[in-house]
This record gives sequence, structure tokens and C-alpha cells, in this order.
Amino acid sequence: MRKKLFAVLMASVMAVSLLAACGKEKAPEPQTQEPAAEQSAPETVEAPVESSTEETIEEARPTSLDDALGLAVLEYNEEFFDQGEVAGEGHILLDKDGSDSNGEQICYTITCYGRYEFEDGNFVCCAGNGAIPCVIRLMINEDGEYNTVSYEPAPDGSNFVDWIKDNFPEKYWSRCITVEDDDRIELERQQRAYAEEYLSTIDREDVEVGDYSDFEHEIFTDVGVSVDVSNAMLDVQSGETFENKCPFWLGEREVIEENVRYTYKTEYDKKKGQIIFSKTEYDTGDEVEKSVYNAKTGDKVE
Repeated sequence: MRKKLFAVLMASVMAVSLLAACGKEKAPEPQTQEPAAEQSAPETVEAPVESSTEETIEEARPTSLDDALGLAVLEYNEEFFDQGEVAGEGHILLDKDGSDSNGEQICYTITCYGRYEFEDGNFVCCAGNGAIPCVIRLMINEDGEYNTVSYEPAPDGSNFVDWIKDNFPEKYWSRCITVEDDDRIELERQQRAYAEEYLSTIDREDVEVGDYSDFEHEIFTDVGVSVDVSNAMLDVQSGETFENKCPFWLGEREVIEENVRYTYKTEYDKKKGQIIFSKTEYDTGDEVEKSVYNAKTGDKVE
């Protein structure tokens, strides 16, 4: 299923590229020139009409329910999360209403979504959401292709239980209100499969995949930096300068910008008493930006 869904997503990218390549400039309008007094007007030659060779390329749509649900989860959540370099999803279909051949299907699901980036050499889920009950409505056309009609996740807060009871069959209320461990494990397995497949495409499949909490992260106060200076560094990193992308722990993370991979680092030099933020090009190691702060006062050194 993952490979099929990756193929659907790649088809969308290829379609956009082909459309861009097919576009042509319109031939300029011939300019009319007034003839000289003693000259006959030049013979008018009509510019040839350029026939249009541009074709409309429709986005490929999934033809299996499993792939359709996966794509629906990815498409809905990408609007809310943009961190990392690849997304993964998980979904469990509890039940559905509607025809299997054509028309609308109402799918009662539990879903999850996560985005992954390289942190300290690991591939870490850096953003996303946990197990969320969700009603997904799909439309099946005569060719067996699925399109998403609506995507309705359960709301947070006090309306959660009432929403479940209003939108899910009663036999699934308990399973949705308190998501079972087995369901969480299955959702996480599906989500991580996307990350693992992505790693294989960039020849980094030996990297460990996990959540932020699966790995140790040393912060400023762990190495003796005062709380005041630590808070001052958080203020520095909350701005719009490159430090914003440096990790808030002592370590590094990778970010792809305009198809170039960069490494952002946050370091502590105990001997010099300095906190160092830097950005380097991943492939060459060339330093792009750097800033240094006094670890005792929080003042910028360079």
C-alpha cells in the first residue's frame, strides 16, 4: 500500500512538471507600419496560427479504499504542518457505509499523522498528531477512483465525547473515546513505514526512526548555563534570523531549503564559555552563518 500511495503522490508532482514544460509563449502580434508617401504598402503576411499541443493531465487518484484513506489523511494534515522533509500517516478503518462500486462512502476511522526530520543523526517525528477518530467521506466514480468529499476529525476539548456519539456507530464509542494500546501501536507502525521507505530512497536506511522522546536531548541548563541565559537564548531563537532553525537542545538538525540540505547546530563551548549557533551546507561543510553568545551573560560576542 505504501508504494502505491507513494506512486500516486509522485504522479501529482510529475503532472505539474509536465504542464509547466508544455507551456509556450504566445506569438507576438504583427506590427502595422504606415507606408511612405511614394512607396506601395508592403504585402501583409498573416502570422501562422500556432496549434495548441498542451494537454490537460489529470491528477492520478487511488483505486483502493486503503490508499484513498491514506491519501486523505496526508492531504488534510499537510495544511497544518510544514516541518521536516517527509510525512507519514496511519489509519484504522473501523466501519463504513455506502456502496463498494460507486457513489459516496462514509468511513469511520482512527488516524494519525507525523512529519520527520534528521536530528542528531536520527530520523525523528518532529510534528504531527496522535490517534484521532475521524469521519472521512469518499466518492467513488465509475472508473473505481476515489476522491475525498470531506474530512472531519474529532474536536479537542469538552465536545469530544459528544462528537463521537453523534458521528460514530455506538459499538465504536468506547474504542474511540479511549484509544486502545493495540490501535496506537498499529497507527505508529504504519506512520513509521513512510519514514523508513523515504530513508531507503535517499540511501540512509540505517538511520534509527523514532519520536523526539525516544532520544536523549541535552539542554543548556544541563551543562550549567543559568536559567536566565537559557531563556535569553530562547528569545534569540524565536526571531526571524537563522538561529530560529537551530535546535533548542545541544545538537543538530537538518533542513532542506531550495533543494539544498543544511545542518543547523547549537553548541556549548565550556572552555570558552560560549554558546554557538551555526548553519553549514551538509554536503560541503561550508559555513553559511554563525553567531556566538556569552554563556554567562547572554550577550552576543560575534
